[in-house]
Amino acid sequence: MRFMTWNVWGRFGDNWRRRHRAIVETIRAQRPEFVALQETWTAGEQTQADLLGAELGMSPVFALSRMPRDPDPDVRLGLAILSRYPLLGAERCSLSGETVALRAEIRLGYRSLHFLTTCLDWEEDHQRERLQEVDGLVELVSKLSASGDRVVVAGDLNAPADRPEIKRLLGVLRDCGEQPETGAGHTYSSRNPYLGQGEWLEDERIDYILTVPDTSGDTGHCRSWLAGFDEDHGNPPSDHYAVISDVPVMS
Repeated sequence: MRFMTWNVWGRFGDNWRRRHRAIVETIRAQRPEFVALQETWTAGEQTQADLLGAELGMSPVFALSRMPRDPDPDVRLGLAILSRYPLLGAERCSLSGETVALRAEIRLGYRSLHFLTTCLDWEEDHQRERLQEVDGLVELVSKLSASGDRVVVAGDLNAPADRPEIKRLLGVLRDCGEQPETGAGHTYSSRNPYLGQGEWLEDERIDYILTVPDTSGDTGHCRSWLAGFDEDHGNPPSDHYAVISDVPVMS
């Protein structure tokens, strides 16, 4: 099953409408069954998730979460999930403070698959806050997987793989991009023209797709890659690159 995660950078920059078109075409080209979005916008009664869902033929859900503030006070940012399958349910799950995870559930044979997305705290000196958010996420994953349901987590975790936040997550989850031959590379790259100079996370992999190992301890071979480099007239559609993973999912 193909999963995709992407921080789509809200309405920042001068060309957000054009970037939106490039986001649509990038997702369409990758043909994912599930998409997790962070820093996706809502304004009035409209959400970017609804627009994407309508254009891509996918079911959308959206939830507000703690995010950077958009320059437009009428725009708020949050999380979204797009699914090619009918959703059995969706839920906004508190992790810590104002940070949440968005959960979408589908039926997969005799059990469920839960797809979670979140965006952890992005400030450099907020490691304690990220660890608290990770604790909430680990508790949620453990609860959902206890009955044998499959769980996939995707999002902008704002920490490289060698940081304590990610190491704690990897106590219960497997990193789909951990192997060099399938490694996803830097998702927050200084080659991206939208990145500010001297960003503390630049040239790091901070966007992940993680999965709970099955009862045998092996999820099989996950193939991961990046997209979103130049689809907007030679420019990336966001300040992050998208991560895509083909994950073996047994029913």
